[in-house]
Amino acid sequence: MAGRPPAREEAPRELDQMQTQSPTAASRRRDHPPSRTSARESSRSAVSSVALVGAALAVLVAGGAILSSAGGSPSSVDDPLANTVRAVGGAPALGPSTAMRLNADLVDIAATPSGRGYWVAAEDGGVFAFGNARFAGSAANRSLVAPIVGIAAAPKGNGYWLAGSDGGVFAFGDAAFHGAIGNRAGLIAPIVAIAPTPSGQGYWLVSADGGVFSFGDAAFEGAATSFAHGAPIVAIAPTPSGYGYYLLGADGGVFAFGDAHFDGSVVDGGHLAAAIAIPSDGKGYEVARTDGSVVGLAGAPSVPAPFDLLSGQHPVVALATRAGGGAWLATGFVPPIPVAASPSQDPFLVCTRAHESDSAGGYRAVSPDGVYRGAYQFLRSTWNNVARAAGRTDLVGVDPAAASPADQDQLALFLFQHVGPGPWGGRCRGLQ
Repeated sequence: MAGRPPAREEAPRELDQMQTQSPTAASRRRDHPPSRTSARESSRSAVSSVALVGAALAVLVAGGAILSSAGGSPSSVDDPLANTVRAVGGAPALGPSTAMRLNADLVDIAATPSGRGYWVAAEDGGVFAFGNARFAGSAANRSLVAPIVGIAAAPKGNGYWLAGSDGGVFAFGDAAFHGAIGNRAGLIAPIVAIAPTPSGQGYWLVSADGGVFSFGDAAFEGAATSFAHGAPIVAIAPTPSGYGYYLLGADGGVFAFGDAHFDGSVVDGGHLAAAIAIPSDGKGYEVARTDGSVVGLAGAPSVPAPFDLLSGQHPVVALATRAGGGAWLATGFVPPIPVAASPSQDPFLVCTRAHESDSAGGYRAVSPDGVYRGAYQFLRSTWNNVARAAGRTDLVGVDPAAASPADQDQLALFLFQHVGPGPWGGRCRGLQ
């Protein structure tokens, strides 16, 4: 199909029409520990169900609705660092360099095989193409059951897949549909990422609890659901062979499966991790953090955080390495949290408290074993990590159940706005 222009609005193919044509992910899933070199990661402190944890517009080919006035999350279009793409390590700057007026914020980025362009995807299914990336359709005009969380490029550069947090998969251009999860599988935790196989004849979906779901020729090499890990999983990066992959935890923990070689993690208690990728030369791996820094391991390049990129309000949400060197970082948007005012009536927080603590002590709730504490049932180590990431070092060491309601609300909302409802089992989704 090389050389065939992709359809401008090709209808996506999803599980609901095709599930009976291929085995479901649930029937193919096996859970076992990762390779021995990465098993050491499971000894890190376990985190509770509330774990620590997203050129000019002329080059834009719009695949999602762009607002002409107010757009995205509240005031995101007025923040020039939100919903942008930063070129680092010698990659060309292709845009957008200032915030786009979107119906929903950016969640992921995928580079073209040539390394001369990329697609960015928004939470509502909008797809935007830059450089030599060719627009092949989007899901922005569909009534989605769940938000889009990832985009993956087909190997010829003429198509891509979108993945929803419910496990739905949408295929565009020459990207073939190989199965999905959808609403029928009863996911324990939401899907957070999608990655293609080298052949393009399959892909993996990964959930926040570390579950791995294989489709097409994707080889299942293990999952992170059968051992303790310190934070929700946020990303996956397959090895060049397709017979292994890395999973990344929100705290910077790295887990290696199959032929993936464990070369360390970037856990420091003060940064949230957003994405992991393997450089084009195949040496080591790179971990992007929400503050814009990129940590390279085993020979992969590192990039310091840009001085003007604040992880609290416009965090890096995705990383795409470039053939030929360099990488692109996509940013999203997080509304600022007022320090002086408690966001206790935020719909998500109200719903979460109803599940976690309203009938068991409210803001002073403590689990019977004493492990989970406060209105949002934080583990003490989780509370400390979130406090550091949120810039509230004054709360480090404070018992969550003894903290003020306003402080508990602030840290819970910070965690939710950065990683979604996964740490609370995926409940109360769509209420923010």
